Order: sequence, then C-alpha cells, then structure tokens
Amino acid sequence: MNEFVQTRNLTKRTEHGYRDSLKKYTNFHSKSFYKLINEADYEEEIGVRWKNRILKQRLIKFRAYLYSNFMSSSAKTHFQRILTLYKHFEIEIHDLPKISTKSTTSYIITFEDLPSKKIIKDSLEIANPVMRALILFILSSGCARREALNLTINDFIEATYEYHHSNSLKLALFKLNKLNEVVPIFKIKRQKTNKFYFTFCSPEATNEIISYLLKNRKLIGNDPLFKINLNYLNQNFAEINEKLNLPKVGKYRKLRTHMLRKLHASLLYNFGNDLSLDEIDSLQGRSKDSVHSAYFMENPYILKKKYIKSLDVLKIYL
Repeated sequence: MNEFVQTRNLTKRTEHGYRDSLKKYTNFHSKSFYKLINEADYEEEIGVRWKNRILKQRLIKFRAYLYSNFMSSSAKTHFQRILTLYKHFEIEIHDLPKISTKSTTSYIITFEDLPSKKIIKDSLEIANPVMRALILFILSSGCARREALNLTINDFIEATYEYHHSNSLKLALFKLNKLNEVVPIFKIKRQKTNKFYFTFCSPEATNEIISYLLKNRKLIGNDPLFKINLNYLNQNFAEINEKLNLPKVGKYRKLRTHMLRKLHASLLYNFGNDLSLDEIDSLQGRSKDSVHSAYFMENPYILKKKYIKSLDVLKIYL
C-alpha cells in the first residue's frame, strides 16, 4: 500500500480513502492484501481462465456485500478503489457480470431525519475537545468535511484578523480569548469545483476552536486547524452515535458531518429570514453557473451581516 501511495503521490485524504476501502476488502475476505495479490498473481501465472479464477469470485462477492450495506455511490467508490489497487500491481481484471442497482436503497432524507439541536448538545457533552470544535464549526459554517480538515491554524488566524490585527499566533489567540462574539470570515477552496468561497462560523464554534488550540498543543501555523484524520473522525462519530443510541438514517449514521451540513442549510432556509437560497448555497460553496461566477461576486462583509442576523437558528446555546 505504501508503494501505491508513493508512486501515485496521493494526498493524505485520498490515501485514507483507499486504506478505508482496502480494510473493508481484506476484512471481508479475512486475508491480508499481500496474500490476496499473491493469490491473484499465481492464478495468472499458471494460466487459470478468468471465468474460473478465485479473484473473480472474490470481487463479485465483495461487490454484492457493498451494494447490500452501503448507498450506491459509496459502494461504487469502494469497489472502484479495489479494482484500481489490483490494476496498479499489474493484476489482470477482465469484465465482471453487470450488477443491478435498482434494488439498492436510495433513502431520501427529510428534515425530521436530521439531528436535532438536543442531539447535538448531547453529543457535545460526551465529545472530546477537537470533536466539539469540529461539530460546532461544520454546523455553523456548512463547510464540507474535506474542506474543514484542510483548514490550517493560519487560515483561522487570517479569518479572525479584523478582531486581533496581529500576525503573531500567540498574541492573536490571547486577544481572541478575551472576546465573546467573534464571527470569522473564512475564504475556502472547494475541492469539487476548485473555486474559492466565503463562509462564517458562530461565536460558539470560535470559542471552542480557541479553547482547543490553547489547551492541546504547540502551535505551528501550517498545522491543520483540526488535527485529526478521516479514520479518527469516523471512529469518533461512530462512538458518539452508539453512546447516544441514535438510529440509522437509511444506511448511514444520524450524526455525521454530511448531516450537520444539511442541517446548516435547512435551518437557514426554514427559519432564517435574512439569507436567500442563493446566499445559503454560496455559504456552502455550491458553485453558480459560469456567467454568474464570472460577473457576480459576493461581498463577504455584507454576507456576514446577513449571516449574523440569522445566527440564532444555528446556535446550540451551550
């Protein structure tokens, strides 16, 4: 796996995705990937026809497992990663029988499926400091998981510059720690569209971020703001859901980053009176059409004023 990562120069995020899919595959077959690769390589060398190969059956069974236990999009992603890994190590893979996805559950999420503020408040009581900060940040900013984990401490210092006017990390945090109503302006690059957008987070989230930064580590500006990886994040959400005995929504956990993002948009749309649907889309980094993006630019300070007027609907009131 390390050779695969180095050869393809994968980002940490992409690497974690491949490792997650590979773990599912090796656990399903109760074999290490090294043994699975050797098994497939041996079949090729002795000339076993594709229709009789163990590898073909392994792939078909794993694919069926994925589509039975995950949403179609996730199942497809996990399976494609496994095919990519085999092909990288020069294992021949021929056509597989097509699979029907018509019976695959595509659960439609409603407002009632979203985590309530009480659930979020309960989760914050049992979460560790970095998870508390991240949960409040995503809920109040609408930021996608990937973008949130890509933020650095320097990004946070820049986002709060109007409150501290300092280039020193320690001095900036010292000043911020004395304030209660800080609403940062984040300029974030959306990975899916490769475009920048502005969003904000609540004073509750800001206070948790500052508290987490001051307590836990030596501060280096280029370090991640939320110093956790994807596996750690998923594991912590799994534990929180289990401890709170939360039901599944379709095949997914009720409390996770994507649901917090949905809740952010839904609360602002249903109960906030100051932000238009286009402005809510803008806060979440959803791209405008090419004409709009070329000629119409949001003023972050005007958008911030509207956001602050709607802040009450996003607050948990800790």
